[in-house]
Amino acid sequence: MTPTTENHKQRAARELNELWDEVMELATDHDIYWKVQHEVIQKNARLLSMRSAFFDMMNNAYAHSMASRVRRLTDRDQRTLSLRTMIEWVMKHPDLWRGKLTPRDLKADLVLLDKTCNKVKKYVDQFVAHHDRNSSAAVPTHRDLNDAVDTIVDVFRRYHVLLTDSDIEPVLQYLGHPLAIFTFPWLGTNSPSDRGFD
Repeated sequence: MTPTTENHKQRAARELNELWDEVMELATDHDIYWKVQHEVIQKNARLLSMRSAFFDMMNNAYAHSMASRVRRLTDRDQRTLSLRTMIEWVMKHPDLWRGKLTPRDLKADLVLLDKTCNKVKKYVDQFVAHHDRNSSAAVPTHRDLNDAVDTIVDVFRRYHVLLTDSDIEPVLQYLGHPLAIFTFPWLGTNSPSDRGFD
């Protein structure tokens, strides 16, 4: 291995490590949100039949947070570190992928990121980061966000294998069960429930 190739591999490893933290945060929050939806809300008939400002806040916070992270990980600005800019940098250094991938493979991954993440990115640019007066961005659906998260994780893993010769599984580990807080009442005896939520 030439010194130049070794330098390229070291830089790629550093960037992968930085991106891994963001990818794991994305995967973790995605996992917790859907655990709450499937194991708590959808199994409770009372919750399914009521409107709640708390649910609205939780859903909006989740959507905005996830969309912002997707946008950051697919940012095109070469001054930033994103999954997309890392792939574009890798494309310029064939010593890292020659014999393993083709230029067409690399371009296909960029197209895949665009296809699954651009709706989310456009929404963040026009509505979350700032509010355009003439916004044309459609609000991403849960499916849009789920597809974007899955694509980012899959593409990240592919480049981790390419650049380190080892796969990495986004195994989510929690210090305690993330839904344990729902196993006891949150409102105490002096709660607004005693006053009928006036």
